[in-house]
Amino acid sequence: MKLRAEQLQGHVEQGLSPIYLIFGDEQMLVEEASDIIRQQVRKLGADDRQVWHVEGRFNWSEIQWQEQTMSLFASQRLLEIRLPSGAPGKEGGEALRNYAANIPADTTLLIISGKIDARSQKSKWFTELDRVGVTIPVWPIDIAHLPRWILQRMQQKGLQANQQIAALMAERVEGNLFAAAQEIDKLQLLCPDGKVDEETVLASVADNARFEVFGLMDTVFSGQAAKIPRMISRLRGEGLDIMSVFSAVSWSLHRAVNMAIQIDQGERIEQVFASQKPPIWEKARPMMRAALSRHQRPQWQRFLQQMAKIDQAAKGAYPACPWSLLEILCLHVAGIKIINQE
Repeated sequence: MKLRAEQLQGHVEQGLSPIYLIFGDEQMLVEEASDIIRQQVRKLGADDRQVWHVEGRFNWSEIQWQEQTMSLFASQRLLEIRLPSGAPGKEGGEALRNYAANIPADTTLLIISGKIDARSQKSKWFTELDRVGVTIPVWPIDIAHLPRWILQRMQQKGLQANQQIAALMAERVEGNLFAAAQEIDKLQLLCPDGKVDEETVLASVADNARFEVFGLMDTVFSGQAAKIPRMISRLRGEGLDIMSVFSAVSWSLHRAVNMAIQIDQGERIEQVFASQKPPIWEKARPMMRAALSRHQRPQWQRFLQQMAKIDQAAKGAYPACPWSLLEILCLHVAGIKIINQE
């Protein structure tokens, strides 16, 4: 039986299946679904948990399937198999089919897997597990659906927020679910009454060095050139890796370039803001409107050439300091003309 991840909690409360296969690329969501199974097995009195990592030339005979291997005083047992590749191979497939045909009593089998493609989902081992147990595909949350995911998770944590706040957080975390989850957990502490506003979100992310890069880009887009050298110096002094900073700057700049292209093609700016994934949040629109009016489309595209040089310098393929190149780029975007460049 196939279930969606969000259905799993309700399902286990009605009773455990003997087999669960949870698979997908989004590691955090896979682990959270797996934790639901583990917690329910513990509630039923399991104190025997065995874990195997199936990698390389794994010997499937090492797995002790049968109930006679249970601890003397254990009433429940959890067998956990980690299958990063999503493919058990011929030997593993046969072992899993045999297990499904002879499921031991008082035992739950949890298989945690990487992505399993459509073809493999038609294989005998997969279909047999799906027939006698539960298979749970965990799909990645793309940037278009991230605000909705954030809003739902905040509601699950007892927080009250709106779409604008969810869109703001989605913009700041660049699609990183783990970072989003961490920020939501932090907001639980910052908002004891459960009410979340934009000021609290901005203050929260400002305490995280990762999000200081987005503060830098807000400064750049708003044209506050005098602050840029100090902000970059602080980021560098905090020991941040240049590539982590580059990643966030690149994301923000590519987004601005794409908007400049759409506007150049005749689209209305408000439509452009609304069509972004996630949309430009309301309070950031005046800043982005000013930034996009500062340069024409060709100049925005030339900024991407500067980004390429920063990337090359960071990797040692261009003889310049990547931090200095980054500062020059940010000053250019903010509207400062610098003739002497590295």
